[in-house]
Amino acid sequence: MVDTRTDTSTTPYTPEQEAKAVAALKERRERKEAKKKALLEEQAAKLRKIEEEMAREKERLKREEEAKLKAVEEEEEEVEETPLERRRVGGRGESSGMKENLMEKKITEWVAGLSLGEDEEALIYMSREEQEAAVKEWDAEEDPLKRQVLEDEKRMEWKFRLTRERKRRMEAASQTAIELEEIKKQRDQMAV
Repeated sequence: MVDTRTDTSTTPYTPEQEAKAVAALKERRERKEAKKKALLEEQAAKLRKIEEEMAREKERLKREEEAKLKAVEEEEEEVEETPLERRRVGGRGESSGMKENLMEKKITEWVAGLSLGEDEEALIYMSREEQEAAVKEWDAEEDPLKRQVLEDEKRMEWKFRLTRERKRRMEAASQTAIELEEIKKQRDQMAV
């Protein structure tokens, strides 16, 4: 027992009580660290899963793009091999050859647009406000590990949105190629 200035006495912890308190604090700290580690591992697993999905989608789009480019090149070779035909005037004062050239030009522009760099193209589809909001969110996070996870998640989200936009553009290019083929068939039928 220890006497204090105010004539009250206190009983200090016994070595057993002190050891229990230290053990309890240590156990709490370890549980907190374990939870934090589990959360970070879960976030890392989600990020890996998103990255794998993006890689698969990117590879699939790349194969589709290559197949379509090959088909367009084969069509161009076929057109070059056919003898020149007399152009017939179509509707609205345009010849079918001009329509065909316009379609081919649009397809070429779309395919060229697909080859932009991923980061640059992703930023094209993100509004300035969205980019600034993401940067503010990143800067507000004090923990560098969490900040990095936030940045990675946002960039993956942007790239996923970019992939969806590419898919939409590829489908539009495919539809245009089908329309071009129909125009060629109509032209061939008119020539006969």
